[in-house]
Amino acid sequence: MKFLVSVFIAAFSLAAFAAKLDGIAARVDSAVITVGDVMAEIRRNPDISGRMIAADESEMQALYRAALDNLVERRLILKAAAEKKVEIPEWVIDNQLREIVNHSFGGDMNRLHEEMARSKVPMTEYRNTVKEDILVRGMRQQMIEQFVSASPAAMKKEFAAHPEKYRQEAKVSVRVILLKPGKEGDGVPSLETRWAQIGEELAKGEKFSDMAIKYSADSHAKDGGLWKDVNPEEAFRPEIVDAIAKLDVGRVSNMINLDGWGFIVKKESETKAKQMSFVEAYDKIAANVQKAAAKKAYDEWIARLKDTSFIKIYPMPKE
Repeated sequence: MKFLVSVFIAAFSLAAFAAKLDGIAARVDSAVITVGDVMAEIRRNPDISGRMIAADESEMQALYRAALDNLVERRLILKAAAEKKVEIPEWVIDNQLREIVNHSFGGDMNRLHEEMARSKVPMTEYRNTVKEDILVRGMRQQMIEQFVSASPAAMKKEFAAHPEKYRQEAKVSVRVILLKPGKEGDGVPSLETRWAQIGEELAKGEKFSDMAIKYSADSHAKDGGLWKDVNPEEAFRPEIVDAIAKLDVGRVSNMINLDGWGFIVKKESETKAKQMSFVEAYDKIAANVQKAAAKKAYDEWIARLKDTSFIKIYPMPKE
């Protein structure tokens, strides 16, 4: 998994600001987690930070606690790594930093240092966070993921218990020509005139895809108007959905006038919704079983680590 340097920088920047609150969020043995640490964790986690924006007080407390729980678990895992005397070679950290630089700074290490300076984040602190992330990933891999497998019995049980997860949705591939409405006096032919011209060219053997490139104002025009493997109800207005449903594969619709715009649709292919067989769904079933097993194993591992640690959680600050 790649680290995005912007996530680290945002986290540290907010941590520097929130540290002014000088609040303690939790203690894990001798380690202290500050309110600033929690705010930084929120910024590190796009799911939590995105939901925080519109959260009410109750949801905000839940999201704050979720971020704090992440940090507590991180401290527990790092403690376990220390007890096992797990070491990360410096070259591994260097390689991770190079990957970050290549991914986010065009391979220029100086740009990373400049960004750290602007954010008032010491490189030693940033490097340590990179090291800790590598340790956490490595411990999870060592303790959990490599031992998780999907047995045939578990897979059959999952398939029987949750058939709704293994349905193949209806999909169609269509090509669309979208004709813009003309403005009075601009000399653009009417929709009907342009549709008649397109019809004549199609009758002469011209390809629909070429007509889309030539005439369409649709965003997919450069691809020959192709909308590949879409759910029509999610992609188009009801009038277009209805037209697509009535078309046989390979056929072209009449022009549909919607608010002065002309739509012409050709159905390229269609896959009906159906219940997948065990064989068809095999890879998806295996992935779901492994994911569930990994979560169960992780939760049990964290519970064992908590049993051997002192943990105290402090209330979320009111301001």
